[in-house]
Amino acid sequence: MTAGRIVVTGANGAVGSEFLAHLADQAPDAELVAVFSSTASRDSFLGRVPQGLASALRCVVRDLGDGPATRALAAELGPARNTVLVHAAANVSWSATPQAAHHGNVVVTRHTAELARALGARFLYVSSAYTATENWLYRNTYEASKAEAERMLRAGFADLDLSVFSCSLVVGHSRTGEISRFHGMYPLLGLVERYEPPFLPGDRDARIDIVPVDWVAANLCTMTTRLLAGMPAYDVVASAGDQAPTLGELVTATVTVLNRARREQGRPELADVPLVPYRRWDFLRRSVTAWQVTQIRMPHQQFLERLVGIYRPYLETALVRPPQGVTAPCPGWSSYLDTVVEHWRARSHRPARMEPAR
Repeated sequence: MTAGRIVVTGANGAVGSEFLAHLADQAPDAELVAVFSSTASRDSFLGRVPQGLASALRCVVRDLGDGPATRALAAELGPARNTVLVHAAANVSWSATPQAAHHGNVVVTRHTAELARALGARFLYVSSAYTATENWLYRNTYEASKAEAERMLRAGFADLDLSVFSCSLVVGHSRTGEISRFHGMYPLLGLVERYEPPFLPGDRDARIDIVPVDWVAANLCTMTTRLLAGMPAYDVVASAGDQAPTLGELVTATVTVLNRARREQGRPELADVPLVPYRRWDFLRRSVTAWQVTQIRMPHQQFLERLVGIYRPYLETALVRPPQGVTAPCPGWSSYLDTVVEHWRARSHRPARMEPAR
């Protein structure tokens, strides 16, 4: 019987990868079990992390959408004196169908909670600071399904001593810019760099609540080790609050970083990108198409409408929960955003497809 065990789902995700690195350093005496959705996901993870982290993990592959197979993992892992199961796996797409979001974020969460029950484990659910279980206007199926899953856990799994860690929109490491998935705000960076739009929609004074992944992982690691040590259940909201940039600051800083690289490469610099209200955006976009203004470079109309449509609720209504229970305030955006954008620019030489997901 092991003294303590931490089981982590979503191990290959943006948060899960960084979180496991923190756990390996901060909880060296605990057995660390990383659950992967497929052998390809496991092999991808093991192929890019340091050998020291890879050797510290017990890696298992399990389809969490399969209830019996998920519950069977309890017998395979064997007993432990104390166990915390951290459920970080999720369907993070903002554009998922209701059925896909429900399966990935409610059904899978139920199966994982059943596994925690079979293990006698405490349950730590990773959710989003961009949603809440009540008094909330859900902007997409992601927010609605994450809230539904939390309500389901509180109603049906009170015996798991539930704690909830809700994090904001995750970007790269505050010192290196590294992140395992270019989701969230990154497709917007691609729109600016590749299509050089003459204007973008949104409220320039609205805050875009982004948080660096290492700060998120450090807070999640602290919470996990406290729960493993027997601390009572509690909730954390890892959002930036007043440390987040406004949309205007985000766009201006992005253009500044991209132009620095363009000067070094001898490429024409990007012009400033004005931000216009959505009503004006709709008019200007239609006018460019109707008048066949070829001097203005625009993305393919269907791609542009899909991308802007997905982001529109966040650029119009910056509704996010304030920070709660974090060990230290989020770093100010100006201390890490240049590094985040530059890392993305260096790593994303015209990928085949940009998926606007969280």
